[in-house]
Amino acid sequence: MKKAVVLIALLLPTVLLASVTETVIPSTSDAYLVVAGNALEDGDFDVALLLYEEAVERDPHSQVALSGRLIAFVEGRNSESTTIEVAGLN
Repeated sequence: MKKAVVLIALLLPTVLLASVTETVIPSTSDAYLVVAGNALEDGDFDVALLLYEEAVERDPHSQVALSGRLIAFVEGRNSESTTIEVAGLN
């Protein structure tokens, strides 16, 4: 069971990133920012977070990448807690 959990934890970011970059594979920090911004606008916060993290790795001083990563993280946490609250009320 532990092996399956570890395997899923290792592969999940790759799968999420692959689902976004299936047709477009960004090659620069700016390209990651564009795709991440689109994911953020679509409400796909987990994918946006992964893409912003990749942009930060490519350009650690990018204020856009750093702030986008923070926004994706916070919005993702807010949407999870809202979903849990609504599910608890129903």
